[in-house]
Amino acid sequence: MILFAEMAECGLFAERVRAHPYYRKYPEKCFLFDSADSSFPILPGLYASLTKKQYQANHTRTGFYLYVLENPFIQHRPLKGDEPYLAAFVGSRKNASVRRAIFEIKRADFLLRDTSEITYRIQYHGEPDERACFWADYADSMASAKFSLCPRGVGAGSIRLFESMKMGRACVILADAWHREEEIDWNSFSITVPESEVHRLPEILESNVHRAAEMGEAGRREWEKWFSERVRFHRVIEACLDIQRHSSGTGRPGNGRWLRYFHLRHIADPRNWRYYLRSKKNLYKNNGKIFW
Repeated sequence: MILFAEMAECGLFAERVRAHPYYRKYPEKCFLFDSADSSFPILPGLYASLTKKQYQANHTRTGFYLYVLENPFIQHRPLKGDEPYLAAFVGSRKNASVRRAIFEIKRADFLLRDTSEITYRIQYHGEPDERACFWADYADSMASAKFSLCPRGVGAGSIRLFESMKMGRACVILADAWHREEEIDWNSFSITVPESEVHRLPEILESNVHRAAEMGEAGRREWEKWFSERVRFHRVIEACLDIQRHSSGTGRPGNGRWLRYFHLRHIADPRNWRYYLRSKKNLYKNNGKIFW
């Protein structure tokens, strides 16, 4: 098995991976772990923002978010019961309509903070002290509420869900298109609310507030089991092996013809052409070369 770990740098259609000598020689052995918010899963592997339509048992699994720099202030903080807020969300309201709907909720016990104008700059261009201050405030805001709101962002998923689990906060998932892996006990620590019912959040959370502490600890246990540093690599490999098992007997030949056909079918789709050209442009801008 050859595993490529790409943090949103390989192109929307995994162009950089497909151009790699290892992939060219051993396409049937290659898998992709991609933390990008948006991508077309034309390579078998794990995708953090996998949608329900993109899921195929013999090709894809939902992954998680992994960055070189992770927020060091997101640590286990069990619910004490004296948290001042019922729910909290700190993030950009511009990334999805469901986020804009959240900001329409006007309640004193909802901590809502729009970071549209500063997040990208601080995350990727901020000084270390500035980034640390932003991260600490983000973590403290999450810790100050009984529920953590986890709406979709640019992609179908959200890193906030995994951060909330790590901290030990009950999660509120607002991501209609996102695909969830069945092995994880989501019901034990999260509440799923349709994006169209954001206005019902106050009543839904008030009716479940007595479960918040229990849910938060259940979320932490599931994070330890599936996404913690000591198990995450093994879980990724297990998922890739499971994809291989489902692929056997499906007509995926060892010489990679099936995979090349799969690539071309996605790229040739007229609905994907503008994304393909945009991906080419961004790759050329960042790398000074065209990947095919």
